Amino acid sequence: MSLGPSDIGDDDLDPDRSAPGWQPLLERPGYEQWWDGAAWQGRPHREPDPFSAFGPELARSMRPGPNRAAAFACAGTGFTLAGFVVQTVVATGAVSIPGIDATALTLGSLALAAVIAALTALAALLALRAAPRLGGRAIATLALGVSVVLGLAPVLLLVAIGLAGGL
Repeated sequence: MSLGPSDIGDDDLDPDRSAPGWQPLLERPGYEQWWDGAAWQGRPHREPDPFSAFGPELARSMRPGPNRAAAFACAGTGFTLAGFVVQTVVATGAVSIPGIDATALTLGSLALAAVIAALTALAALLALRAAPRLGGRAIATLALGVSVVLGLAPVLLLVAIGLAGGL
C-alpha cells in the first residue's frame, strides 16, 4: 500500500513559516533553525531525536536559540551551581586564605553566590519575557528555579546573620 499526498500531513511537506519557532531547513535535511516570522535567526541545530527520553518540543525549548537572555541564563546556571559549591566548601572551613578572617571569607563567598544567583534570575526573567518570540522557555525556567533555590539559601543566611547582629 502506498501513501498519497493526502495521506501525509501538511506539516511534513510545508512548514508554517508565519509563526516564530524552530523550523526544519529544507535545504539541509536533519537540521532546523529559529524562524522569527520574517527571517532566520541564530545558527542551525540538528533536529531532536523523536525517540529520546525527552520529547522534541522539550529538547527544542532547552536551546537558548537567538534568545540572548536565555543563553546568559543558561551560563548563569552553571555559575550559580559553582557559586553554591564554593560557598558551601568555604563555609565548612575547608578553605582558608592567609590574611583573611574565616568569617569574612565565608560572608564574601555567600555574597558572591547570592549576586551570581540574582543575575541569573534576572536573565532568566528577561528570557521568559522574550521566549514567545525567541524560544528558550525551558532553559530559562530551569535557570530561574536553580537561581531561586540555590541563590535564596545564601541570601537568607546573610539576612539571618545580619538580623542576629553578625557572627
